[in-house]
Formats: sequence, structure tokens, C-alpha cells
Amino acid sequence: MKEEEYNILIVEDEYINAKFIEQTLISQKHKVAGIVANALDAKDIIKNQSIDLIFMDINLEGSIDGLQLAKDIYETYNIPIIYTTAYGDSATIEEAKDTNIYGYLIKPFDERDIEAVLNVAIKLIEKSKVNKNQILSDEIDLAEGCVYSLKNRCLCIDGAALSLTQKESQVLHFFCKNINCMIDYDTLKENIWMDKSVANSTIRDIILRIRKKVPHLKIENIARYGYILKKKL
Repeated sequence: MKEEEYNILIVEDEYINAKFIEQTLISQKHKVAGIVANALDAKDIIKNQSIDLIFMDINLEGSIDGLQLAKDIYETYNIPIIYTTAYGDSATIEEAKDTNIYGYLIKPFDERDIEAVLNVAIKLIEKSKVNKNQILSDEIDLAEGCVYSLKNRCLCIDGAALSLTQKESQVLHFFCKNINCMIDYDTLKENIWMDKSVANSTIRDIILRIRKKVPHLKIENIARYGYILKKKL
């Protein structure tokens, strides 16, 4: 049984796909706030309802596409988004990272694909709610002399900013957003690479590099599952 019913908006201009997503959400005991095919109608629903999650088609009809709409929503409402698209190119995925992305569905997709990305998104949203209660400021004390700024995405050691590669920075930021929470390999793949085919060894290599740069960080292995970054007590 689900702990919470989510109110989910579907922004999709392909009717068959929209109804398929709707049926899957209803079968998972969630509420569908509406099905719309353009940015104007989507914004109207968001203004008048409390939306917990959005399924967003990137290639929307009209002058505003899904990515631009998602950016507008992110700036004003910060609602989590799962993208649906027929395009899986790296440029599109990279642009999507500038929004509040919680998942990615490549068309054509089936019920299992929808359920999988939905479950991951909800897990991340619930963790985020817990973390908001745990983290009272922008800065997180990770270890002695080691402070991470969520706002600036910057790790400082004894007041000096530490240089990290792009992927090291993305992984560390995701850990800090989910401090004291177990994060599995698939969640990292979907949120950092947006590609489940990424090898676990690639993730382990990045974690190893972070540990070498900051030996006193408490990044613990969870056997055959993933990792947990623990906050300084």
C-alpha cells in the first residue's frame, strides 16, 4: 500500500501515450490532475492545483516546448518532472539537466517502464522531504573542516574550494541532497547519467576518486546496492 497519493499532471500531445500514462498512474493509486497538450493549459492547471509531479513531453505542440515549459515551472514552482520523449540524444539530455528532472522515459515505453521511473521519482521526492527537515541551512558539515554548499555546489576544505571534475561534482551534489540516505546504483545512473546501461564500475571509479581527494568523507558502501554519505555528527 502506498503511503501517499500523488497529484500528477500529464503534459503530452500524443493522446494514446497520455492515456497510457494516465491508466498506469491510476492503477498505482495516484490522482491525475489533468491531461494537457500545450504549455498554456499546463500553466493554468499548475496555478489552480497543488501538483506533486509532472510527466512532461519534451516535443510539445505550440511555441513553447517541454524543456522551456519545464524551466519556467522550475523557476516558479520547482515541481519534479519526468520527461517523455522520442529523442535520447546527449544534447537534449544535457539541456534537461537544467530543470527539476526526476526521470526520463524514451518512447515507445510500456507500463513497466512507467512504473519503474515513477517509483524512482517518488523515492527521491520522499527522501528530499526528509532531508529538508534534516538540513536547516544551505551548508552541510560533512567532516572536520569539510563543508559543502548546496546553493553554490561547492566543497570547501578548511575554507578553500576543492577542484572536482563535472561527474565528481554531480555525484557529490546528489549525495549531499540525499544526505544520510542510501542511494542505489540505478538511482545514480538515472539521475547523473540518465542511462541505466552505465556500468557499476564507472560509479565505483568516481566514488574512489572523490574518496582520494577527500579521505575523511564518510561515503559508505552498501553491499550490492550502492552508497550512503553520512553527515558529521
